[in-house]
Amino acid sequence: MRKSLTWIMVLAMALFFVPSAMAASTEIAFLPPAMTSPFYASCIVGATPVAEAAGYTLTLMAPEVESDYAGQMQLLEDMITKGVAGIVVCGINQDALVSGIKKANEAGIPVVVFNSITPIDGVEIFAYSGYNQYNGGKKIADWVNEKTDGAANVAIIEGLPSVYTTERMGGFVDQAAEKYPDVKLVASQAGDWEREKGMNAAANMLQAHPDINVFYGLSDEMALGAAQACKQAGRDDIICVGLDGNPNAKEAVKAGQLTATLDVGPVDIGKNAIEALIKAINGETLEDPVIEAETTVVDISNVDDYL
Repeated sequence: MRKSLTWIMVLAMALFFVPSAMAASTEIAFLPPAMTSPFYASCIVGATPVAEAAGYTLTLMAPEVESDYAGQMQLLEDMITKGVAGIVVCGINQDALVSGIKKANEAGIPVVVFNSITPIDGVEIFAYSGYNQYNGGKKIADWVNEKTDGAANVAIIEGLPSVYTTERMGGFVDQAAEKYPDVKLVASQAGDWEREKGMNAAANMLQAHPDINVFYGLSDEMALGAAQACKQAGRDDIICVGLDGNPNAKEAVKAGQLTATLDVGPVDIGKNAIEALIKAINGETLEDPVIEAETTVVDISNVDDYL
């Protein structure tokens, strides 16, 4: 009898002293593709207070550069092994996320994708928090047409090969082709989402095509690089427009260093992503898995409203 009681006590203690890794996690993983763009910092500004208000700690992990797909995958798998309550992730190469998200699905860890509303096939995603990037490109084409009186020679600075580059560029090019025959794409070169590479790409294109009067950077950082290239070339007549609506880009618009940026609501994107993830953790459902933020072109005429 005493031996039986001993085993019962040992079992009871084992159940009571549950290892922390097996306990219900209060940690949410937030995994951007890198922190090279202030866009992700703005998303975190929106995400953090929502997570903390719900009793969760937001753990930020990111590779050093956005092209490090393997590095981001390793971080994703590390968070799965750690047993986080949920994962919010943005991958420049969404296809590269599939195997990691499958592992999260198998582990019963809910996943929300941010900065994209493009579905990822073959995996379970609870929600997508982002904006319509194709329509964002169309809005920039409308704005460029208005600001140039329908006569523009445009050079586009592309990001890394991805759905982001495809949609942001495609929206602009398609809108111009359909509605604005004299808004012409004369050059395009990759800037890999980085300011210095954007500056070099702009300088190269401007040398080859001195008739360029508009640079469209598919991110604010690349647009700011283009603005620097124009300054160095003494071409203050060239319009430089970016996309993200980052705080530093808006400050540059205010200071006259950048012509415009598309504000895509990064703070709301981060906030919406965490709100959706908490619903997933709590076993709730969503009527629509796509949560879309509003977008607005911000230039000198309205920048004070967005600072």
